[in-house]
Amino acid sequence: MIDKASIQDFPPMTASLLADNSGVFRVGTAEQYLSATDAGTARRQLVELMQAEARKAGRPIRVTVTDPTSVTVLLIGVDGELQEEPQSAAPARTAQRATPQPAAAQRVPLIQAPPPTPAQSAPARPVPAQPQTPPRATPAQPSTPAPVSAQAAPPVSANPQSTTTPQPVPPQRPTVQQPAFDTPPFQPISNQPNAQQVPVPAQRAVPAQQSVQAPPAAPAQQQPPVPQQQAPGQPAAPARRDLRDAPSFLAPPTIGPAQHGLAGLLNKLGFSVPPSATERAERDDVHAVSRHFPRRRTISVANQKGGANKTPTVVNLSSVFARYGGGGVAAWDNNETMGTLGWRTEQGGHDSTVLDLLAAAGDLLSPGAERADLSRFVHHQPGDKYEVLRSAADGEHVVTADEVDLVHRVLAKYYRLIVMDSGNSAGAPNWRRMVELTDQLVIPTTTVEDKKEGARLTLTAVSRVSERGAELARNAVVIVSEAEAKDTSIANAYAEDFRPYVRDVVVVPFDPALKNGVIRHDALRSSTQRAWLAAAAAVSRGL
Repeated sequence: MIDKASIQDFPPMTASLLADNSGVFRVGTAEQYLSATDAGTARRQLVELMQAEARKAGRPIRVTVTDPTSVTVLLIGVDGELQEEPQSAAPARTAQRATPQPAAAQRVPLIQAPPPTPAQSAPARPVPAQPQTPPRATPAQPSTPAPVSAQAAPPVSANPQSTTTPQPVPPQRPTVQQPAFDTPPFQPISNQPNAQQVPVPAQRAVPAQQSVQAPPAAPAQQQPPVPQQQAPGQPAAPARRDLRDAPSFLAPPTIGPAQHGLAGLLNKLGFSVPPSATERAERDDVHAVSRHFPRRRTISVANQKGGANKTPTVVNLSSVFARYGGGGVAAWDNNETMGTLGWRTEQGGHDSTVLDLLAAAGDLLSPGAERADLSRFVHHQPGDKYEVLRSAADGEHVVTADEVDLVHRVLAKYYRLIVMDSGNSAGAPNWRRMVELTDQLVIPTTTVEDKKEGARLTLTAVSRVSERGAELARNAVVIVSEAEAKDTSIANAYAEDFRPYVRDVVVVPFDPALKNGVIRHDALRSSTQRAWLAAAAAVSRGL
């Protein structure tokens, strides 16, 4: 069960789902966007974002969710549990419990017997004197019954017998409420005659002899609490159930009709044909690459052999993640000297490289720096929605490990996902530092034998960097790209060779658009685009 007492109201958290199956999750001023192909997927993405925020906060959170038809307040626990918070339940419970507690019942005498409750007027319940008990009578005790309001009593300490009377305050507190059983509950004080004739000071005027009679009232402590009393004619309050047994109020995920192939065509004609297994697998991959993570993630693409398809892998992974995830992706050429990422991508309105960013790193990391300030150093890809940080153009500057740390800090401030290209030297300081910053390792190769061997050696080199490197190598994703159109069988054989040693292997078919020049995702064949979607989804599942 979610502990509502630990939920904080700041920062405020809201979410909006739009009719086009997109939405935004806001935590204070921070915003995370989502996009899906159907409403069920959009809701699942939003639930994942809220669950991730609760885990990050280390406490339950409250999120107000607005969609085209309703507004719902959800409570999300650290363990991912979801509850819907009814808008009127809490006030109703408070009123029900507070009503049977009359204000006068809080004024409890320290020693005397319980006073009348607000449901009884003072004249109707006079306190009789006890002149028939000479050994305990006080000289000031009247011989005739008198209302409590007319009684004038000496201070408690003036009665020599008061010290023998049980005086603990807690046992008297339940007996104050006991008289309420004799009258209809919830009766307003203002409707009772002479209710104001019982001032609090007069209650102390009860003779000490009557204090002796207070202990027999102790069994009243075992009576049910007053809130359980029901007024005549009022329906009994429904029994409350344990919220841990309550089912989810969220609509279950639904699978939309088929959109592709013959089934999709039939659905356009008015039929309702479910998607095939192939289309459902594609939807799962789209959902995987559309996710936003609770913190920055870094993907490193490495192969010690040149020409192993590292740069095209960086470009296509960045394109897929940015297109489906809504931007926020940086492709960084971490070659120790001069890389080729700048040659295979579009140039922005400047010729800045990583060296220019290093010179301005202090300003970019300052609290007053803005996202637009970074546009002077990265090259935006207008069609594929990601940015490129190029390596040094002259190849004379050798990037150090400290410089890798500094650049990574800058990019981590402005991007949710960093995809790093790399050089060919596993001994270079920037290469080894890249491994330490990596969340997911990707090993590309082609259907050329020496590229395959380079991939194997790279996995071995990464595993020897550190214990973390060994874990990265075991969970790596290998991407085998066909060097020629006739290499399909070779690519599949290579994939099977790597499969026992890594988490996943994906084969990408040959595509002439990847051979030379600037790479644009839209220029690829549909089969190639689908393969890169599967490759990016395999990478995302490791993040």
